[in-house]
Amino acid sequence: MTSKIDKVFGLVDCHACYVSCERIFNPTLIGKATVVLSNNDGAVVARDDLSKKLGVKMGQPFFEIKHLVESKQLRVCSSNYALYQDISNRVTKVISQYVPAYEVYSIDESFIDLSGINENLEKLCLEIKSQIYRQVGMPVGVGVGKTKTLAKLNNWASKKWKAKTGSVVVILDDERQNKLLSFADVGEVWGCGSRTQKRLELMNVTKAIHLAQYDKKALRQMFNVNIERTARELTGQVCFGLEESPEPKQNIASTRMFGKRVYELLELRQAVASYAAKAAVKLRKEGMLTSCLQVFIQTSRFDDNPYSKATIVGLESPTDDTRELIAASQAGLTRIYRANTPYAKAGIMLSQFTPKAGYVPDLFAKPERRNNDRLMALMDSVNKVQGAGTLRFAIEPETSSWGMKREFLSPAYTTKWNELLKVKIS
Repeated sequence: MTSKIDKVFGLVDCHACYVSCERIFNPTLIGKATVVLSNNDGAVVARDDLSKKLGVKMGQPFFEIKHLVESKQLRVCSSNYALYQDISNRVTKVISQYVPAYEVYSIDESFIDLSGINENLEKLCLEIKSQIYRQVGMPVGVGVGKTKTLAKLNNWASKKWKAKTGSVVVILDDERQNKLLSFADVGEVWGCGSRTQKRLELMNVTKAIHLAQYDKKALRQMFNVNIERTARELTGQVCFGLEESPEPKQNIASTRMFGKRVYELLELRQAVASYAAKAAVKLRKEGMLTSCLQVFIQTSRFDDNPYSKATIVGLESPTDDTRELIAASQAGLTRIYRANTPYAKAGIMLSQFTPKAGYVPDLFAKPERRNNDRLMALMDSVNKVQGAGTLRFAIEPETSSWGMKREFLSPAYTTKWNELLKVKIS
C-alpha cells in the first residue's frame, strides 16, 4: 500500500532555450550546430547539443570558435533578449492552461504545482510538452517529484536520457528516486553551486544520495539553513513552496559592455541612467524596494593603463522609483568619473532589499513623490505593451553610439510590426 503524497511539483524546462527561440523563426538552423553569443558578441551564452559535440564550451570567447563559423560547422546568433522573453511568456501562457499554480523561475524554467491532480501525471506532462511545441514551437522537458529539488533533479534526468524518457520523467516512489540520487553527482542538485560542491566532495559527499543521508543539523552548522533544507528536500520533505528557492536573490544588476570605447561624461551619464532604469523595472517586478545602489565604470583590463572604479550610494529611504535611482546613479558616476579615459563597460547593482508589501515609511524620511506608484505602473504597462523604451526619461537616449555590438542579430519577429516574419505565397 502506498502512502498518500501531499505535494507534487514539476519543472518545465526549455531545451537550449535561446537557440530554440532562434530556430522557431529560422528553420535553416534546425539540425545545425548553433550557439547564441553574449552582449557585444563576446562569448557563448547558449549552445545546443550539436555545438557541444564540436567542443564549444559555455562562456567561451567568440574569437576562439570563429574558425568553426568560417568553416561552416557552426552557426552563431547575437542575443535577442526581447524575442526570448516573448517566447518565454508564450510558453508560460500554455502552462497556465493546465495547472492550478505555477512559478516562473527563470526565462527558460517554470515550476508547476501538480498536487491533488487525479489523473496520469506522465500523460498530463506529455500533453503539456506537446502543446507547448504545437502552439509555440519550443521543445521542453518535464521533471516531476515530491519536492521542487527532486523535480529539478528529475528534469535533469529527462534531458540526460531524452531518447528513452521522451523528455518527461515522473518519479514519486522512493525506490526509483533513490536510484537516481545514487547516480547523480551532488553538483547536479539544485542549490549546490561549484564552491559548495567542492566543499561537499571534501566531506566524501559526492552523490546526491550522500547529501540526502547526511546529518541535517551538521549541514546547517557547516553551511547554512538552505543546504540543510535542500538535503531534506532530497528525502521527500517539502521545504520550498512555489516562489521559494535555495538561491534567494541578493541583488539586481544591469551591466553592459559598450559597442565602442566611451570617453565623454555625457555618454556615460546616458548609459548609467539607462541601466538604472532597467534595474528599476526588474526591482518592481520582484515587488521589492532597494536601499543601496552601486555604480561602476571600467576600461578593458587589456588597456595600457586600466582603470576600474565603483562607488556605493545609500538611499535615504527604500524606493523603487526610477527617478530616485537615476539621480543616485548620476551622483555616484560623478564621484568616480576620470576624464580622457576609454571606458569599455558600466553598470548598476541594487541591493539591501525590503518587500514593498506592508512597508511602512520612516516618519522622518523624505516623503515619496506624489503619485509615484501610479506613474511607475503606467510606464511599465506602456513599455510592456508597446515595447521597451516607448516611455523613458529624457536622459535615456532613443538610440546610442555606445550600444551593444550585435552583428548576428535576428529580427524582432514578435515585438515589432516592421520586423514581423513575412511569408511569400507563390
